[in-house]
Amino acid sequence: MDYWNLYKDVWNFHKKYSKVQTDDAYWEAVVDESGRIAKKYDNHKFAIALLLAVIDELERIYKEMMKNADTAVSGLYA
Repeated sequence: MDYWNLYKDVWNFHKKYSKVQTDDAYWEAVVDESGRIAKKYDNHKFAIALLLAVIDELERIYKEMMKNADTAVSGLYA
């Protein structure tokens, strides 16, 4: 396992997708690229775990964005 290149690839992946978007194209790109990275490292459990940690964080940010958007819209009609 080439840990250093794995960390580099996952870091670049995280950096590339850190500005979370709400459209389907963004999430399709996240899934496609994470799959390519996992495959590059033979679907090693550690590679998958790192990628899932990043995806979990992107999803957490997305959910927070949606919650804040709902709150802002609700405030307009209060």
